[in-house]
Amino acid sequence: MALNGYSVIDSDTHILEPPNIWRKHLPGQFRKYAPKLVKDHEGGDAWDHGSGSPDPIGLVSTPGKRFEEFRWFGVRYDDIRPACYNGKARVKDMDIEGVDAIVVFPPERTIFRWLGQPDPEVSLAGIDAYNEFAQEEFAAADRTRIFPMYQMPSLGVDTAVRYVRKAKDAGARGVLIGSWPNGGANMTAEDDKFWAACEEAGLPVHVHIMLESRENLVKQASDAQSGASPLKMIEGRRRAISQYAGVFTRVTPIISQFLFSGVFERFPKLQAVFVEVGVGWIPHFLEMVDDRYWRNRNWVEFEIDRAPSTYWYTNCAATFMHDHSGIKLRHSVGVGNMLWSSDNPHHGNDWPYGRKLISEMMADVDPSERDQLVAGNAIRTYKLDNVKRAAPGKTKTAVRVATPKAAGRNGAAAKASRNGARAKASGNGAKRSTARNGARTTRKTGSRKR
Repeated sequence: MALNGYSVIDSDTHILEPPNIWRKHLPGQFRKYAPKLVKDHEGGDAWDHGSGSPDPIGLVSTPGKRFEEFRWFGVRYDDIRPACYNGKARVKDMDIEGVDAIVVFPPERTIFRWLGQPDPEVSLAGIDAYNEFAQEEFAAADRTRIFPMYQMPSLGVDTAVRYVRKAKDAGARGVLIGSWPNGGANMTAEDDKFWAACEEAGLPVHVHIMLESRENLVKQASDAQSGASPLKMIEGRRRAISQYAGVFTRVTPIISQFLFSGVFERFPKLQAVFVEVGVGWIPHFLEMVDDRYWRNRNWVEFEIDRAPSTYWYTNCAATFMHDHSGIKLRHSVGVGNMLWSSDNPHHGNDWPYGRKLISEMMADVDPSERDQLVAGNAIRTYKLDNVKRAAPGKTKTAVRVATPKAAGRNGAAAKASRNGARAKASGNGAKRSTARNGARTTRKTGSRKR
């Protein structure tokens, strides 16, 4: 059963910046600071941020490719699907896959470069240019299906609060922080002004994997000026890929600060979403934060009235992709705290087989819970129950994706698009959850005697 036309919502997708983004959206006086599109050492397209070590586009543009075709270098814009960077093309690819709506995040490499610009005016110009493109161009393809999160600057609390208002005025459904609102390495009392603004605006706060202090961002930008040889780049990327499996370890200290700080006591309607971190590890993490709370609550004098894990269930959520463990442990994670996602167009995506992955992971999941995981929780988080999805037009007819027998797990997208009209998928739809369910009803957090 679909609510307002939403049966499957992808809660973590990205944009690869189009070649003309800075020429169109960055004011002329700042264009000398804009990344330049250059060739990598294998003839592919890459974005040069002035560091001498350009960022190739290969692994952030993989939809429709077989795993064996993945490569970091040597990939050009002419080689990839336009949906990676064009909103109208993305809608068509959503129809092929059978995805009704997407939550959109920026190209992280580029955004962190802008956040790390030493000149605050230049930093804001880059952030503004991206937000303008995402909100006014990319999402304009269908504002009932494409929901970009509004990027916050890293220039202090007052600037961040001003950008919350800009996000609200732009019609954004959430905000994304790259640093703590104060710009430092940790949450401070000063950040309460930002949390209050987000709560008042009704905008969930997103953390995409990690946060960096403004100081570190500027230092990283400065260090990058030394450049790197292609060989060193390859070695670095090998390390990065090997470390990617443990990406969730970067977010655990951040979640801990949210849970222990009392921020959800002071702002009970504030919602925090942790993106691209998976969920299978969360039950053990929550067990540990509660254990540390009970052992140390007397001498630390925490500013919270209950065990920290309970704030996870009432105020937090996380996105997941390939996460069979998380599905098995969903009642400890919290069924109402999980958002299915694909990371499209980055190399973790399975386009056009996202629905196939959902079916495989959730084969034994009760249909009402599956509805929550793939749509209902996103509808609640982003208040999509007050959005009526536009009636599909000729370009919005969803089609059945090819099965593995027909085209292989990561077969060509063209074969997928020829497989006729999509049948109504069992278990789709989005029942509005009446409360965060799952582990809250089964886990006896806080049961120890005080």
